[in-house]
Amino acid sequence: MSDHIDFTDHATELAALRHLRTQIAELKETEAALEQRIKDRLGAHTEARVNGRPVLTWRWTKPRQQVDTRALRREHPDLVADYTRTTEASRRFVLLEDAGEGGGQ
Repeated sequence: MSDHIDFTDHATELAALRHLRTQIAELKETEAALEQRIKDRLGAHTEARVNGRPVLTWRWTKPRQQVDTRALRREHPDLVADYTRTTEASRRFVLLEDAGEGGGQ
């Protein structure tokens, strides 16, 4: 069995997915910029209101604790080995750069 399949007949779907991902990336950039402008206007305030009604909050979270796995592996490799578990492999979907699908060429 071959590892590849000819997708020539589906090139327009690949192009549509690539275009959609580009649009999503642009929207995420716009969203991030707008969010930052709003945060800049909020300053030290934790709540914004419109006509007296709360419309957004921006509050501090509790500090998080996390294990320094590099140090743990270095200093206690046996302990790490005892508590390490392997998960099932999964397939990763990667849309490669446009190789000239052409959509029907």
